[in-house]
Amino acid sequence: MFTETLTDHDEMIGLACEGKLSESDLMRMHALLHQRLQETSKPGLVLDLTRFEGYEGPSALLEDLKIDTAHRNDFRRVAVVGEGALMEWGTKFADVLTKAELRQFDPSGTDAAIAWVSER
Repeated sequence: MFTETLTDHDEMIGLACEGKLSESDLMRMHALLHQRLQETSKPGLVLDLTRFEGYEGPSALLEDLKIDTAHRNDFRRVAVVGEGALMEWGTKFADVLTKAELRQFDPSGTDAAIAWVSER
């Protein structure tokens, strides 16, 4: 599942992913991103993946890739909060898919991630 966070920030979208994401979770996330992107141009994005455990199956991973490619030009900066080799690999892979500045932060660096995404 995922939760929208940082709702009090107009120029930033925050998402926290927890457990395994299903295809329907990602479809709902995609709809939310479309809605938020209509409200502001080139926002920052903070993805909290500290409790993310992966995908429920290949269709969920494919849906996530669809989101990444559909919104490759829509964000100014993307901060990924999480740790581990898989997180580092995933961040490097996502960097290829997006034109936004992308940076990974350790779980203790959530405030730094928000500050970095807020910079102009």
